[in-house]
Amino acid sequence: MLAAIALVAATLAAAPPVAAPSDAEVRAHVEALLGAIDTPIPAARWRALGPAAAPALAALAASEDQMPSTRSKALAALGAADAGEAERISRVLVDAPDAPLTVRQTAVRTLGHVLAPARLRAALAPVLRAALPVGLRAVAAEALARHAGQDACAEVMDQVSLEPAADHPRFERAAALCAGRR
Repeated sequence: MLAAIALVAATLAAAPPVAAPSDAEVRAHVEALLGAIDTPIPAARWRALGPAAAPALAALAASEDQMPSTRSKALAALGAADAGEAERISRVLVDAPDAPLTVRQTAVRTLGHVLAPARLRAALAPVLRAALPVGLRAVAAEALARHAGQDACAEVMDQVSLEPAADHPRFERAAALCAGRR
C-alpha cells in the first residue's frame, strides 16, 4: 500500500505543471457560458472560474455595445466570480441613468448578493428613496428586504407608504418579505 502511494506521489511530482488558461481562453469560455440560451449557469460554475474571469465579465457588463441581457448575465456572474469587482461595477451601473433598466436592476440585485447587510443598506437607501424609474426603487426595496435584515424593513415599508397607490403592486414582493420577518 505504501509503495502504491509513493508511486502516485512520485508520478505527480514528475508531472509537468498545468499551465493556467490565457486571458483569451478565459474570455472565450466566459462568452460561451453567457451565450447559453436554454441552460442556466449555476453560481458554482462561475465561482469555479474565479477571479480569472472577472476582467472579461466586468468588461462585458460595462460595455454599451452588448445587449442588456448579456450585460445583466455578465454582472450576475461577476457577483459569483469576484465579489469585489462586482461591487465596483454594480455601484457604477446602479447610478448610470443611461444604462438599460434591466442592467441597473441586476446591479441592485448583485449588490444584494455581495454586500453585508449594513453596507447594503448604505448603498441602496438612496436608490430606494430617490431612484427613477419606480421599477428600480422596487428592486432596491426587494433587495433590502431579502438581504439586509429586519432593520431594513422599516425603511422599505416607509417608502412603500410614500409611493402612489398605483405603484404599490411593484413593491408586493418586498412587502411580503418584510411581513414574513415579523
